[in-house]
Amino acid sequence: MSTDLDVAHTADTADPWERARGARALLAANAAATQERGRPTPESLAAAREVGAFAVTTPARFGGLDADNRTMVRVFAELGAGCPSTSWLAAVSATAKSMFTDWMTADAQKAFYADPHVSICGTARPSGHARTVPGGTRVTGRWPYASGCLDAPWAMLGAPELDGDMPTGLPRYVLLPTDELTVERSWDGVAGLQGTGSHTLVADDVFVPDTFLMAPPQGPDGAPVPPSDARRMQVALHTVSPLLGAAKGALDVTGPLMTTERPVFGTAYRRRAESPSARHFFAEASHLVHTAEQRTVGVADLLDAAERGHTLSPTELAHARMHLIAAMQDCRLAVDKLLDLHGSSAFAAGNPLGRFWRDLSVGTRHAAISAWVAADDHGRVLTEDRDDTTTKDERDVT
Repeated sequence: MSTDLDVAHTADTADPWERARGARALLAANAAATQERGRPTPESLAAAREVGAFAVTTPARFGGLDADNRTMVRVFAELGAGCPSTSWLAAVSATAKSMFTDWMTADAQKAFYADPHVSICGTARPSGHARTVPGGTRVTGRWPYASGCLDAPWAMLGAPELDGDMPTGLPRYVLLPTDELTVERSWDGVAGLQGTGSHTLVADDVFVPDTFLMAPPQGPDGAPVPPSDARRMQVALHTVSPLLGAAKGALDVTGPLMTTERPVFGTAYRRRAESPSARHFFAEASHLVHTAEQRTVGVADLLDAAERGHTLSPTELAHARMHLIAAMQDCRLAVDKLLDLHGSSAFAAGNPLGRFWRDLSVGTRHAAISAWVAADDHGRVLTEDRDDTTTKDERDVT
């Protein structure tokens, strides 16, 4: 299937996928500690940086890789096979850079991309309020689900604009250092992706200079123009890729169990691989993950074609979204089969298969890949009803 960074100034152009494969074992070794800490270990973050995972969507003019979507899928899936949480943070940061770099002023871009491997957290969903003052804007509010906020040096946030005490009905977007914000630990105790540290960011009358205000393209009414369909599909693709990796990682940890000399309770089998049914379960799981990878890479190729000038039709977009949904459903089914093979001990807190299952279960419920919303929109396209139900929700997803 078609499927060393010098971190000081410029990302190494050597194949980041090969580097990601090399980092997979280190991330896996640190995955339990990442879950325990509620954030990636310093070693895992350093490995992801060396791979180039935080520079894949950094523009080449700032020393980044400016990678295509196929490369991003492969990198995030490889890292996700080691630690889905670490890969998730790289994917979230890549999405934000891809969508919002052009919204930044030249001064903000220069400061932000001083390090091409810089990470960013936050959300474009407006919350709180933004009030214009001389020289800038003062922002107050709370922004949940800010994946990576414990480690990212920058945040991109949206807040409804006020004119005096009256809302204007328009959002204001800002780029600001996370050390000017506080973190409300709202993610502790979540069942999966615990290592993403997706807590709530809080701003209390924080001043943002004019040069760090972000300017999305505007329509005739002055309202921000939503991201293109292809760009919104890229959000879903980035969301899926680390989760595809989780399923690949689950295969990794179950494979040795199949051949280990260990009597199977209630049977005469000395190892699971002696059982035709167990071999069938494992083969089915492997095939499901392989099929999910093919679907995901296919969507990446479609988006790469769009970036080369191909115009995506509503039908292509709806089909692509459903391919991603189907890929995640296949991954969940595959991991369920692997759990059946492993038995109830997989659900122990420290078992890596259980961790992959929890991460996959939480991540595949992200709003960007909501199965029922995608099915609703797909059905409308198939019946030639072009009323896009997903536009508003997707505009809010980062």
